[in-house]
Amino acid sequence: MAKPDITRLIDMQKMLLQFQAIDRALYIPERGERYENDIEHSYNLAMVAWFLATYFPELDRDTVIRMALVHDLVELHAGDTFPFHNAAEVATKQQREEAALEKIAEEWSDFPEMIDCMQAYEERSTAEAKFVYALDKVMPAIMNLLQGGTVWRKHHITLTDIRALKDDKVALSPEILPYYHGLLELLEQSPQLFELPTKKAN
Repeated sequence: MAKPDITRLIDMQKMLLQFQAIDRALYIPERGERYENDIEHSYNLAMVAWFLATYFPELDRDTVIRMALVHDLVELHAGDTFPFHNAAEVATKQQREEAALEKIAEEWSDFPEMIDCMQAYEERSTAEAKFVYALDKVMPAIMNLLQGGTVWRKHHITLTDIRALKDDKVALSPEILPYYHGLLELLEQSPQLFELPTKKAN
């Protein structure tokens, strides 16, 4: 296989800038209402995954890091889908992301390792994929915790809503599950992060 030339490196930089331009529905702590973008989220996830994977030698740490870096790359073409906002978008998420993966596989056929990592993540076909997938469900909640729960209150999201969305997904990874349970305990102790129920009139 021929080595990539400078124009291919420029192509990759363009792709990464496009990825950086995708905002998520999470605010960055201590930055007011500045949204986190996909590059920031992926880097944060990769760093935490790298740190944690060291303590689980049964996992291939390098695969975990690579998978964390590319786990949301389908959003280049599918966009970020906020699970608590638009039911129609949520309903088409899988279809849009499958089509996006096919498109990226065509665009980056000369980077098969990246495509393999993305495919394994989407299929949750390995212990590493389940580890990253589960951790990806925990990290946004940590961000919201650190940020003070603004997004949760803004969208009327309760702890029950969070558990309904995340419990089964995090359970795919026995390595991540105890961290999720620890996080739930912290959230249960922090009712101010969520919208308080309205008192009914007598």
